[in-house]
Amino acid sequence: MRSKRHIRLLVIITVGWLVWAGWIFLAGSDEYVVRVLDDQGVPVVDAEVAVNSDPQGVSDEEGLVSLGWSGETQTLAVSAAGHSSTNIMVPDYPQEPVDVVIRAKLLRGRVTTPDKVPVEGAYVRSGRAVGISDADGRFVVRGASPGTINVTRPAWHGNTFEWAGGPGEEVVTIEPRVLKAVHVGGEAAANNFDRYISMAKGTELNAIMLDLKDESGYIWYESEVEMARSAGAVNPLYDLESLVEKADAADLYLIGRITTFQDPVAAQAIPDMAAWDTATDQPHESGGQYFLDPSNEAARQYGLDLADEACAAGVDEIQFDYLRYPDDRPESVEFEGGVTGEARVSAIRSFLTEATSRLHPQGCAVAADIFGFITRATDDGGIGQNWEQMLDVVDVASPMVYPSHYGSGWYNLDNPNDHPATLVEEALADGMERLPRAVVVRPWLQDFGYTASQVRSQIEEVEKHGLGWMLWNALSEVSTGALTP
Repeated sequence: MRSKRHIRLLVIITVGWLVWAGWIFLAGSDEYVVRVLDDQGVPVVDAEVAVNSDPQGVSDEEGLVSLGWSGETQTLAVSAAGHSSTNIMVPDYPQEPVDVVIRAKLLRGRVTTPDKVPVEGAYVRSGRAVGISDADGRFVVRGASPGTINVTRPAWHGNTFEWAGGPGEEVVTIEPRVLKAVHVGGEAAANNFDRYISMAKGTELNAIMLDLKDESGYIWYESEVEMARSAGAVNPLYDLESLVEKADAADLYLIGRITTFQDPVAAQAIPDMAAWDTATDQPHESGGQYFLDPSNEAARQYGLDLADEACAAGVDEIQFDYLRYPDDRPESVEFEGGVTGEARVSAIRSFLTEATSRLHPQGCAVAADIFGFITRATDDGGIGQNWEQMLDVVDVASPMVYPSHYGSGWYNLDNPNDHPATLVEEALADGMERLPRAVVVRPWLQDFGYTASQVRSQIEEVEKHGLGWMLWNALSEVSTGALTP
């Protein structure tokens, strides 16, 4: 009996010891959470946390890091790039996350042109930390680290400067890219893209304007955009990524053109997106042109999704053409958002605003083609294109100052098409006087129905303003004699 009691007692003692040892083991391995925030309550990513001088972890995207509890008071040392370090004591096991606040270092400054004009929308980067310049060119980068600071803006040359980490205001200048491009249509790109690469190597050209989706409504590469496939608009003639690689290898800036709202394919395949003529109970048609409704959400998303796709493929700049309401429309044509002047201007501006918010994070510039006469018009020309409103949003504005498109009497010219240099000079002067901010103006010039010398005369007028240009020929037949080596 005594031996049995001894055995039972031994078992009880052993079990008790195991329970006690397990409790000690588990208590020693309990974890708790530290949340690292800056002085505005924003989570700090990649903050390093050391416990009693021993590195233990790095905070995640939510500023969180898990630490083991030793059973004794712990001293936490928390540090992060671009922030002041701090130490805190944790005397007892925390039941809730421990918030640690570290003050963000601030880099302040201004971005201007070399002529000291404020540059809005420039991205100022220090590691993960980013600031964006405002209308006065001023920026604040929270969480900046001493060292090399990068300044970029889509369609502009970037710049860098060194920051020692001290107070005061830094001033940095950037300049717009001065690009000289020719129009390359889908068939031209498919048949002989290398010809335009060679043309650029032998001339002043430093960019190519490639049709992604043109006036036909067809998309010339293998688009995966669902709306494009539903509409039957995908008609691949070339491999977009291959052309991007060729342009990059030749150090050429690649502009991708998307005809946005003039779209015979989608308007007829998906009539719910079209500008609707109540008189015919059909999508509005005039001269073979069909327009999508610029206020229709699906129509807008179609163009934006194509832009996203092209940007992701490596295109440097997305140029939205036909970003307007149809100019030839009877009163029977209806639009979801109405057709007042205010509604038209708002639809076009808001589209560009959304395009900017979607494409800028990917590094793409946003450009818009604009009717030439809009540089002089004080309203929207009845099509939603208001010069100041559009240039207040876009990175690049491209007025189509084709002399053949101006009627008799413009700029006191009986036949503007006979005076290419004069017409371009007058139209540009009107637009340049009305810039709402520092923005790139790169006009389309007429390269059809003219001699090489007439094309060159337009180029020379543009370059007097220090601007780049693009030559338009629907068939991509370039007047190479107008180009300098």
